[in-house]
Amino acid sequence: MQSFNVDNLTTSINTQLNKCIQVANQKNTQLQTGKKINGPSDDVGTFETNLKLKAELKRKSQRIQNLQNSLSFLQVQDGSLETAGKIIIRIAELKAKHESQTINSFSKAVFDEEFRELQIELKKIRRSKFNGVSLFSKANEKNLTEKSQNSNNLRANASRKEDFLILNRAGFLGSMKIEKKFPPTAATNSAGGNDGESRTLINLLGPSGKITWRQNPYTITDHFKVIYGNDVIHEKVYGIRDTGGNPWVELYDSPAQTNTRRINVSLPAISGERIDEIEFGRSGNTSKTLELIVNEYGQTSSGTGWDADYEIEYDAYEQDLLDDNVVWSLSDFDVQDFDNCLANLADARGENGATQNRIMGEISELKSFMLGIEGHMGRSEGLDFAHAIGKLNLVRNGLSINASLMKSAQNLENKLYTDFL
Repeated sequence: MQSFNVDNLTTSINTQLNKCIQVANQKNTQLQTGKKINGPSDDVGTFETNLKLKAELKRKSQRIQNLQNSLSFLQVQDGSLETAGKIIIRIAELKAKHESQTINSFSKAVFDEEFRELQIELKKIRRSKFNGVSLFSKANEKNLTEKSQNSNNLRANASRKEDFLILNRAGFLGSMKIEKKFPPTAATNSAGGNDGESRTLINLLGPSGKITWRQNPYTITDHFKVIYGNDVIHEKVYGIRDTGGNPWVELYDSPAQTNTRRINVSLPAISGERIDEIEFGRSGNTSKTLELIVNEYGQTSSGTGWDADYEIEYDAYEQDLLDDNVVWSLSDFDVQDFDNCLANLADARGENGATQNRIMGEISELKSFMLGIEGHMGRSEGLDFAHAIGKLNLVRNGLSINASLMKSAQNLENKLYTDFL
């Protein structure tokens, strides 16, 4: 019975001793790390909460890094836009000098040569990259951020998960495109013409559009033809059929009037005005002239009469300073064109600056949020050193007492065993 009590006492003292050792190890770890929570055993609830907060901090930190990359991208882009603006200012100066009445042809050629070199510089800017990502043009390259629906842009996540930022890459490209729109041209050619050949050469203002040609053969058949560069884009015979009632007429095929060819009369075969709308320059032909011909090589008999008038409507078109297939001359542009380029560049820089400001705001918002999380974690994990040291001292005293008790219990057990023998 006495031996049983001693065993119980020894077990109890050993349990207390192990608890003291465990608490002492915990306090030593806390003092070494400066943290109150180092594992689940310290506080399961707080430990799990802090794990989630640490994961959120990691996500926020990565998002800040992405936004800082986007900000750097925009800063480099803005520097290139600024350089492009200086180039356009210089081009505008060259254009003004080129237009001067006091400048000779040699000087104009010199200005044009500098203009060509500046075009090369602009194209170099267009090809600029930041960390392998094009600053201005869409390309199948690695992305700085996520893809946007518009392939000319990049999309960057903002501080809120459902929000995002757009990094515009097309501003510079659009600024270098100059839209041209010429007013309609209207004229009357050879009104009251006769059976002799009539030719009207038109120097076109723009590369494409349509000509509306009103042709009136009066009472005798006339031949109407339009040549665009080397292409015949309109050929009609209007008026009364020949006296034999044939649906066609014979036309000379050369100035010598030796051979003829047949061409059908366009119905209805009556006199009066015909109106045709004829497109030009919309299918690859780049000629700069149209020629309107009536009664080519003198196609009709004496006594004939006709009149015709036309109106040309030009398509709006772009002149792209970044077009690799064209080397422009200063004479291809007006001074106002380059003023418009500068205004467009200013808009692009304004958009760039606004996006930079928003990104900096997003970064500031994220950092404030992270500081809040870190402050909460600091309060939950922060160690009260004085309390921890005091607790450690108490545990050490407990260790000392329990070690003494353990030794006394062992001595008692030895004595009882000796007495029993």
